[in-house]
Amino acid sequence: MLSRLAESSFWLGRYLERTEGISRLLLEFHQLLIQDQRSHIARGCALLTHGLGLEMKAQNSQTLVEIVFGEDSNPSTIRGALQGVRSNARSIRDTLPSDFFESINRLNAAAESFDPKSPGSSLKNILDRLAVSNGIYEWLAPSDESSHFFKLGRSLERMDLVSRLLSLKIEKEWRDQGPATTLRAVGGLSTFLKARVPITAERVRHFLINDPSFPRSLFESGRMAEISLREIAQVNRTSADTILKPIGLLGSQIHFLGNDVEEEERIIARTPLAVEETSEAIRTAFFRPVGSIVWSN
Repeated sequence: MLSRLAESSFWLGRYLERTEGISRLLLEFHQLLIQDQRSHIARGCALLTHGLGLEMKAQNSQTLVEIVFGEDSNPSTIRGALQGVRSNARSIRDTLPSDFFESINRLNAAAESFDPKSPGSSLKNILDRLAVSNGIYEWLAPSDESSHFFKLGRSLERMDLVSRLLSLKIEKEWRDQGPATTLRAVGGLSTFLKARVPITAERVRHFLINDPSFPRSLFESGRMAEISLREIAQVNRTSADTILKPIGLLGSQIHFLGNDVEEEERIIARTPLAVEETSEAIRTAFFRPVGSIVWSN
């Protein structure tokens, strides 16, 4: 397929996943700040903005919402990620199911009515629209090269988002509520509870790193990225081994992890770099020779 179509499909998947990830994180973080006034609010706000690579500082929960919801020009914010969804969907509109494109328009409409003074209902509305959009794509999109690029982008973005979430170490600021908040921020609470074990920071971290049954764990996201990339390489009759090397090595580390806490920390720190290296290799191999928008620092 044309390199511009492949690139737009890849980044459409990444930006959709980024929009959902940041929305979930902001929803849970805002709720945490409102419910637990014992913590230093400015310090808690700084924790999230730093984790998302945002330079602006927030002193209260409302300012935090305004910063993270952000502007179209910053891809590390909700509005910026939605702008990425919008522009990439438009560039490949003819290749997308019409119902999916219409769901993207409704998603944008939900974001336009966002109320920073009542972020809970607004963010839930955005998340509902995202769930519909993702469901429509899974139901209607053909399993072709474009969908493989879409799933590849989504899987890599999941790895990046989960590693950023784990690096926040929310449990240090909120010892009691932090682990459950971390799980809710990636929609993993119900899956974790099926194991019928106490929710502790150590168990949550281990679960989000290497649980093979949870689609957003680092291990499973990396595995799905590898499957998508091998499908693409097979269609293009190329080798995926060099491109897969960074996340392949990461997957091997996770597979043989055991209960080594220090190794877990190294994996969390290594994941964003592995995602960046893999994205760059994908760009070089399959996309047009121009830069791509990445997380701001």
